[in-house]
Amino acid sequence: MIVKTRPISIRLAASEIERIRARAHRLSANISGVARDLIRTGLAGGDNKALAGRLMRIERQIVALEQQALETHARIQSVDKAARDLLAMFEALLKALSGESSGRAA
Repeated sequence: MIVKTRPISIRLAASEIERIRARAHRLSANISGVARDLIRTGLAGGDNKALAGRLMRIERQIVALEQQALETHARIQSVDKAARDLLAMFEALLKALSGESSGRAA
């Protein structure tokens, strides 16, 4: 489906045009394309304040997940240590019951 477009003319301050020109240079794009993209982004509700808010929420979620991962890792280490300790005690008990710990020769 072909969407018809039509030109639009807007007036910008010299400083705004320079910022668009600088952004176009960084992106290796033309000024009209960058301006068109900025307008479309604004029309789609992608203003910088809303974008910054979404990024902050994402960052907070990542920090929370990292904290949960650290807590889970600590619990796993604790359970692993407890399991190794129980295994060592079981082996010592097994040796004691079989008479190996007394040093007696059979």
